[in-house]
Amino acid sequence: MTRLGVSRESSPCISTSRNPLGAASTPPGSSSTVAFISGGDRPLTNEPPPRWARRRRRSVARTIAAELAENRKLARELSRREEEKLDRLIAIGEEASAQQDTANELRRDAVIAVRRLATAVEEATGAFQLGLEKLLQRLISNTKS
Repeated sequence: MTRLGVSRESSPCISTSRNPLGAASTPPGSSSTVAFISGGDRPLTNEPPPRWARRRRRSVARTIAAELAENRKLARELSRREEEKLDRLIAIGEEASAQQDTANELRRDAVIAVRRLATAVEEATGAFQLGLEKLLQRLISNTKS
């Protein structure tokens, strides 16, 4: 528990009705005024706290420890889930990369096939043209003879 501070002014908790009639009361601002712990009207002294206060502190400490343990458990669970998500994303990325590699290889194969086809078409066109020229020459030579 923390000390709230020492006040040299009279506390609203202290009333003159507590003093027996005729008893001398300490004037406000006097050096004999003692600060009080929040929630109680027991003066701060070197006496150990009462049993109920010690039990309350232990109860609060157990509650805090339980909450901290629960928070650690939840943090571990969250960490595990995030690690699983990251693993899935890495696997997806690797699969996408492999598919991209396959697609690039297929594109290269398609380009090579198209070039080979274009070469074959050019050769066939050249051979057809040469055959037509020969045929024309024969027709011309047969017509002349």
